[in-house]
Amino acid sequence: MTVDFENDTKLPSKHGYDGDYANALAELRSGINQIDKQLISLVAERFSKISEVGDLKAIFHQPVEDSKREHWVLDQALENAKRNGVSEFLTRELMDVLLKYSKATQAKRVRGL
Repeated sequence: MTVDFENDTKLPSKHGYDGDYANALAELRSGINQIDKQLISLVAERFSKISEVGDLKAIFHQPVEDSKREHWVLDQALENAKRNGVSEFLTRELMDVLLKYSKATQAKRVRGL
């Protein structure tokens, strides 16, 4: 079904929205904004824990690198992604960034203590 948005702002019924395009889009974007806030809050919480791990490693003179743990974290993320229909590529990219910054955060803590 093609919708001419200049002449017909109603969404096709298959989307389940009774409102017009602009209202439906605004509602969806509002939901995305809330999810983005939650994501950032979760990342902040994760990095708070990462800092504590770095402190613990510093106290006990442990290395920042833990490849066994990294593999486990990635495997868990990939299993969770598969269960939730999230792309493996996206999951690998996301976890790569998180792990990279996690190690950098820990390294700063280890050097700082």
